[in-house]
Amino acid sequence: MLSITKQSDYGLILLSSAYKRKGIIKLSELISETNLPQRFLARIAAELVKNGLLISKEGKSGGYLISAKIKTISLYDYLKIFEKDVIVSSCVDENFNCKFDKICNHKDFIKKRLNVVLTKELKKIKLLELIK
Repeated sequence: MLSITKQSDYGLILLSSAYKRKGIIKLSELISETNLPQRFLARIAAELVKNGLLISKEGKSGGYLISAKIKTISLYDYLKIFEKDVIVSSCVDENFNCKFDKICNHKDFIKKRLNVVLTKELKKIKLLELIK
């Protein structure tokens, strides 16, 4: 079910800080500005680098720099980095075994309409809109 995890949330904070900095931001600076947990934030940054949203610069004057991909990625694609599923309800998941399956009248609506609408809308929103 769609619920934003701390990884997605902290990733948005990291990206927003890097975007506003318009240059390299050290992880230590970000941690002191936000009080976010260091090890967790380091893993999030690594995942953002792996997915092309951040550029990692090594060395004494190193840190993270926002990549050009930030201008084109949708909120949906960003959420897919950290969220297992971007779905509106557990019943959309084919592996979910609902004990009310036989009496539920709304599961088809959720599967075929509501989840489709959510996905379409999330794909329309550019991540850049959230981090500016």
